[in-house]
Amino acid sequence: MKNKIVIIANGTIHDTVFHKKLLEGFDIIICADGGAYSAKKMDIIPDYIIGDLDSASSSIIEFFKKNNTKIIYDNNQEKTDLELAISLAETLDPYEILILGAIGDRIDHTLANILCLANIKPDIKVQIIDDKNTIELVDSAIDITGEKDEIISIVPLTDLLGLSYSGLKWIVNNKDTKFGWFGISNRISEYNANISLNSGKILVIKVRE
Repeated sequence: MKNKIVIIANGTIHDTVFHKKLLEGFDIIICADGGAYSAKKMDIIPDYIIGDLDSASSSIIEFFKKNNTKIIYDNNQEKTDLELAISLAETLDPYEILILGAIGDRIDHTLANILCLANIKPDIKVQIIDDKNTIELVDSAIDITGEKDEIISIVPLTDLLGLSYSGLKWIVNNKDTKFGWFGISNRISEYNANISLNSGKILVIKVRE
């Protein structure tokens, strides 16, 4: 049976009510090391905590261990804690992974967390969400549902061939472009929008104002 998996990273989670509501309907919760603090703040017992455990204190690890959380110590310094959590999630037969706490004050950590999306198996639906943004990596096509005038930004990670979108205020049709072009602050003009490309990878970011 395929699973919906939540990963809680060690970034900033301000609105705990918003984030806790997102967890409804998910099967497995994984904390990436210090993400355990956010889980405790949201009164959530994760199924796993993974990492080199340099961010989570021994007391919080013991608390979750007593509540039957599986603790996985992995000190692989060539991977971030989020990468370790993603690798674990991919062994648990996911069809969807939701990543919370991936955006924070450290721009280096935030960028690394976002770029992790490029390494996840393409048949798995993956989103990074916080109370302001939804970020998804797209290498073929995506349908977008939202409110009129919601902001949609497109950030290429590679050179692109055949980029097109409909249902947005500013339309692009079969555009070829080099890495470094940006489609920032477009807006949804219809209830259903679509973005597609023939070759390349983009980040599609929905911004909640």
